[in-house]
Parts: sequence; structure tokens; C-alpha cells
Amino acid sequence: MALCSIAILLQAQDKPEKGTINLGLTYHQLNSDLPVIKVSAKTKKEKKFQPVEGAEINLFFNTETSRGFIGRIKTNSHGAGSLTLPERFKSQWDSLNSFKFIGTLTQNDLFEDQSTELEISKAKIELTLDEADSVRTIHAKVVAFQDTGWVAQPETEIKLVVRGLMSDLNATEEETFTTDENGEASAEFVLSMPGDTKGDIIIGAKIVDHEVFGNVVTAKSVKWGLPLVPDNSFEKRTLWATRDKTPIWLLVFPNLIIVSVWGIIFFLIYQILRLIKLGKASDLEQ
Repeated sequence: MALCSIAILLQAQDKPEKGTINLGLTYHQLNSDLPVIKVSAKTKKEKKFQPVEGAEINLFFNTETSRGFIGRIKTNSHGAGSLTLPERFKSQWDSLNSFKFIGTLTQNDLFEDQSTELEISKAKIELTLDEADSVRTIHAKVVAFQDTGWVAQPETEIKLVVRGLMSDLNATEEETFTTDENGEASAEFVLSMPGDTKGDIIIGAKIVDHEVFGNVVTAKSVKWGLPLVPDNSFEKRTLWATRDKTPIWLLVFPNLIIVSVWGIIFFLIYQILRLIKLGKASDLEQ
């Protein structure tokens, strides 16, 4: 009995102490699409927070039960992951004006069990793009879903942007706007920038990291850009084309130089051979 107690004690001492992990949840919604929940996991090492890779985080909607289970996210090398709210929750999400997301980490070999919650009030941005007398104006209105319907939200900070593949550009000189008592903000669009072949660009209004609404984006396509003229020069004989489309002059001149150099070399060799032959003939005559 004493030996068993000692063995158990030794095993407990050999087992490493689990670390602590910090979990974070952020809410992202584009237009009227179902939201995306992004997860972050990090731990403190040497007085610095470092991302945790491979952490499996369980995500729940409103209740930490099998009924509210959204899915499991495994963090990448940056300690991040994301999951779109499944379609089966759409009717519930549509009917609620506020909801809660829960993220949990359990039964991990390296870290203690941890959980975090994110409470969100549903909001959206009503975006209107007007053009009158060559004046282009962006109108944005922030509304939140409440018991009485959609209600304007004053004193809300938003950004007006031109959406890009890698990042968004400010659509106006001001970086941010604050909505007025009607929940509205507007600004004139004066940028001159390239669009697609039809001149379409994507204008957006967004709420960023709001403590109540999360991240909300509304975007629309509009012909306010400069039409992109396709560059077909790659199919012509240019310096940046493929090898089979090398410019004629680039084929001719280098080859002329090569032929000229080898011609001079062969001429010199011929002259040397003649001198050698003449020398031998002179020796014979003597």
C-alpha cells in the first residue's frame, strides 16, 4: 500500500504543470450574411504573449449545450481561427436582438480549461450612394435591432472606405465619422481611382471593434472608378513577353554581335595558320 502511494506521488510530481491560455472572440458581419466568429488563443511566455497553435476551441451560440454547439476551431500558426455561424441557427439569429457566443478549451494536455464569452447586439449599416450634378455622396445610417424594430444609433463611430483585395482605403479625407442624432453620417466622394473594366468599385461603411456591435460592414458596387483598360502587350513582342515573343531587334542584334565576334576569332586563327605555313616554307627554301 505504501509502495502504491509512493508511485502515485512520483507520477504526480513528474506530471508537468499546465499553463494558462487567453481566449478571445470577435464578431464580423458583412451585409446581411450570417456572421463570422473569429477566435484567438495566446499564452504568456517570458513576459510576452505568444500565439498558441493547434488549440481546439469549442464554440457555442447562446448556450453551452449540444443544442447550441456551433463547431470546433483549431488555431493556426498565428493562434487564430474562424467559423461562420451555421445555417441551422439563421432563424434564431434573425429573431434575436442580442445574443451570446461562448468559446471553451477543455481537456488540453498543455493548458488548463478556459472559457470566454462575447455578447453582441445586432446592428447593421444602411448605405446609400448618391450622384447629383457630378457630386458623389456616401450616406451611412447605423441602426440596431430592438424590440420595436430597427432603431437609429447616434454617437457611433464608423468608417467610409473603398474596399480592396488586401485592405480597405479611406474613401474620404477623414478617417472616421460619428453618427448624428439620426444615426447618420455622410461625406462627399472625390477620389479618382481605377475600377474594373466597367469602372465599378466597391464602397463600404464599417463599424470596427465596437464593444456592443462588434465588426459590421455594408458594401455596394458603384461605377465611380476609372475603367480599367486591359493591357494586351504581353501577347505582343515586348521585353516582358514570353520567349517565343522576343522582339525582332533583340533577336537580330545579339546574333549579329555573336557572328561578328566568332568571325574575327576565325579570321585571326586563319591568319596565324598562314603565318605558320609561310614560316615553314621559308625554312625549307633556306
